[in-house]
Amino acid sequence: MALFRCRKFLGCLSLRTGVWLLALLAILVGGLGSAGSWLEVSWMAQHPLALRQKVATIIQAGVFSLLFLLSFLGFFAALAHKRGVVYIYSKFVFIHAPLIAIALAITLITTIDPDSSPDAVKTCLNGTTSTIISQFCNHGLSLVHILPIALLGAAVLIQFSAWIVASSYGEERDRKVDFTDSDLESSRSMLYPESPFAARR
Repeated sequence: MALFRCRKFLGCLSLRTGVWLLALLAILVGGLGSAGSWLEVSWMAQHPLALRQKVATIIQAGVFSLLFLLSFLGFFAALAHKRGVVYIYSKFVFIHAPLIAIALAITLITTIDPDSSPDAVKTCLNGTTSTIISQFCNHGLSLVHILPIALLGAAVLIQFSAWIVASSYGEERDRKVDFTDSDLESSRSMLYPESPFAARR
């Protein structure tokens, strides 16, 4: 049973629609985040970062990649009305959401408190004059550092919402099945009432 439940997505859309819309949004966020993160990992071959920042970037890339792949499961399951698969997807989302939160915390820590020594920055720059590599090696408010944080924050909100909506959709389908079965039994009892002389147990 879901800890939080909802009956509609955004107050007017069906839960199934909510599942595939949130999964599609997660695919976009995960795809953009993983592409950018793995690009940063490739930069580290020529522009090495401090070990703590290197580990944070790799964790960030792995979490975004998992988000990208996992969201396809929810997207296609919701489109195909596969309640069992949506249920499995909701469990995966529940496990994956804390990983995103951890990656966000690590990224924030390494951004707020980086190894900003002149030697570390010089080693990272490695003689380049590229603006984007300069943002990558230096620290502060720049697109290279702010974008991953924004995407991770969005991913946390998306996955939390996806967990609630997917779990509620699974329970909604279960309730419909239960109602159909009980309604069928009621119909049978009305069509074929028990004889007043039937044996009592």
